Amino acid sequence: MPTTMEQTKIDQLPAVTFDQENSVINATVIVSPGVLPSTYRHHVSAISAAGLPGSSWTVNWTLETTCGLVATFKEGGGILIPMPTPGGVDNLVINHDFPPNQRQLTFTNNVLDVNVIRYDFDLIDGEGTKLTKAADIIIDPSIAVVRDPIDG
Repeated sequence: MPTTMEQTKIDQLPAVTFDQENSVINATVIVSPGVLPSTYRHHVSAISAAGLPGSSWTVNWTLETTCGLVATFKEGGGILIPMPTPGGVDNLVINHDFPPNQRQLTFTNNVLDVNVIRYDFDLIDGEGTKLTKAADIIIDPSIAVVRDPIDG
């Protein structure tokens, strides 16, 4: 059976708050069921960290589920950073000492211009079964890391 997707409106995007003074970003991730069993979709707003060289940043993610789906971060992990992020994003540390629906990433912004931290989620359902990102939607979450001010 074909499925349809409604266009996401700007006021429907999950909440992201930026505390520039303390370099803390809080992001809500909306997790909904995919079309196939044990699949999911996630929606997270764009995240950017602009700061002086050497500034430390904290990103906190909180999962919120829809349609009765149970999804939590995988125990002992939950945030996947598929490859090193060379070019000034240093001291990447994933903290998983939080409730199952929350994770934290800290890093140091030493970029010379602009860089990106690509990440993904490793989620499980209420029975501990790995959830797979739905193939019918492409989401490329990333954190833009920018030197501020940009010299040049």
